This record gives sequence, structure tokens and C-alpha cells, in this order.
Amino acid sequence: MAAKLMQAVEYSSYGGDASGFKHVEVPIPTPKTDEVLIKLEATSINPVDWKIQKGLLRPILLPRKFPHIPCTDVSGEVVEVGPEVKDFTVGDKVIAKLTHQVLISLFHSL
Repeated sequence: MAAKLMQAVEYSSYGGDASGFKHVEVPIPTPKTDEVLIKLEATSINPVDWKIQKGLLRPILLPRKFPHIPCTDVSGEVVEVGPEVKDFTVGDKVIAKLTHQVLISLFHSL
């Protein structure tokens, strides 16, 4: 059975302009025990995302590895929760300001 895929925008190196961002399909992640899966209704590439992509925030904020999917500001619906998650349930509408310290699985919908 083929893996379910999500659409995303990613980049594979620092620098450049918007042409460095590529539209890709990647497997939908499975949330870990303390994570939620969010089907995104809106997201953006904000100024911090741009600075990270250009390498201007090294060594403070950097992608853990390339290719990297930038996603700092999101809104959407929780579609799956890990067994240790107590504060969210499937169907919850959520907004989030994610940082490099947050471990969360994102289901991108375009």
C-alpha cells in the first residue's frame, strides 16, 4: 500500500531567493506519543522563516537537516493525537506559533 502524502514547500540549502523553495510531496508523519497531527488550513513563510533560509540566524535558529520545510505560523484542525496528549482532541481547531524547540507533525494542505 502506498504511503499517504502531503504537499509541502521545502528548501535544500541556505541562500537564494524564492526560487530556492520547491513544491514537494512527502509522507504524512505519524504523531509520536506526545504530539498532534494538524491538517493545515493556513500557513505562511514569515520574516523569521526567510532569515533562517538565508542563513542569517545561524547559529541561533537553523534547520536540523536539509531538505527543510519552513513552517512557523499555522492554523488548522487536529486530525490525530498521540496517546499521551490530554489537551487536544480530534476536530479541535488550532493556531500555533512553532519554534525550533517544538516537535510537532504537520499535515500540509494546499
